[in-house]
Parts: sequence; structure tokens; C-alpha cells
Amino acid sequence: MEFANLEGGIAAVLDEWNKAENAIKKAEQVNGEVINPAVYELRYAGRRLVEALAEKDNDPDKAIKLLGDAHFDCCRARHDAIDAATAKISSDLDIATNKIGAHNILTYFPEWRDLAQELIQVRELIANSREHRNDRDKIYNVLQNENLDWIVQIHSQFKANEQTMVLAARGERRKYFGGIFVGILGILVGILIALIA
Repeated sequence: MEFANLEGGIAAVLDEWNKAENAIKKAEQVNGEVINPAVYELRYAGRRLVEALAEKDNDPDKAIKLLGDAHFDCCRARHDAIDAATAKISSDLDIATNKIGAHNILTYFPEWRDLAQELIQVRELIANSREHRNDRDKIYNVLQNENLDWIVQIHSQFKANEQTMVLAARGERRKYFGGIFVGILGILVGILIALIA
């Protein structure tokens, strides 16, 4: 990104840094761990910012270029964080669907359908950002401003209800296998009675 002056460049870097930190914190809450690629990008941004401040009096043009690099690093940090959060949430939903079953999820957490649809749209936007590199930052701005908070909030509610859904799925399995056991036992008893008679 090109900046007209140092002050504008510093302000833009600080704004993007704050957005990146916000996205990183949300991604860490979702993943339960540090999002290293995003943190590394912020570290690189910090390095560029320090270098820019060191050059501001000696070579203002070089300082402005370094601020552009720092801004880009902050953007990448934010992108990495949003990618990590949405990928983890998608994975959680897939695993839950396979292990718990859609019926149990929808019974105890009807918002699952909305969350799944929103994630599909978000993942499509992320894929589009790879094709349209010039629009990538605009796409991620939309994702962070309009989608991420809601997705993280609903995912948190989903995780809070997950144990209830697991217990319901276990209960269903017990009923199912109990029915099979009773059926097989009935057949065996019938065969045994026929043999005795």
C-alpha cells in the first residue's frame, strides 16, 4: 500500500494492526491455541514499523515503503486469523455431524443450520479472495466486520451445548442397539423353544 506521508502511513498501520489483533484473539478463542502464522505476520509488521521509524528522518521515502510493508503484514495476519477460525469451526461442525448426527444437533441446537450456511458463504468468499487478489483486503474487511463476530458467537453457543448433544446421541445408540439385542434374543429364544419342542 502506498502512503502519501509518514503520519498517514503510521495511522493506517496502527488501524490494521488493531483489526489483526482483534481477529487473532477471536481465532485463538475458537481454536484454543495461539495462531502462530498470524502472530508471526504481526511480528514482521512490528519489525517493519520499527525500521520505518528509524528511517523517518534519514530517508522518508524508504520509511513510507516500510510502512506499506508493515501494513501488508498486518493484513496477512488478519487473513491468517480469519482463515484459522473459520477452518476450525467448519471442522468442528463436520466432526459433530459425523459423530452426533444432524438430527441430534438440530434438535438441541437449531442455529446449526444458519451457522453451516454462513460458513459456506464465508468459505466461498475466502476462496474468491484467492482468485481476486486485488479485492482480498476488501473481502476480509467484510468477513471481519459482518461475519466473524456472529460466527464465533454461535460457535461458542454450539460448543456449550455439545455435551448435551453427545449424551442424546449415546442415548439413541443405546436404544437402537438395545432393540437389536432384544430382537436377536427373541429369535434365539424362539429357535431354542422350537428345538426343545
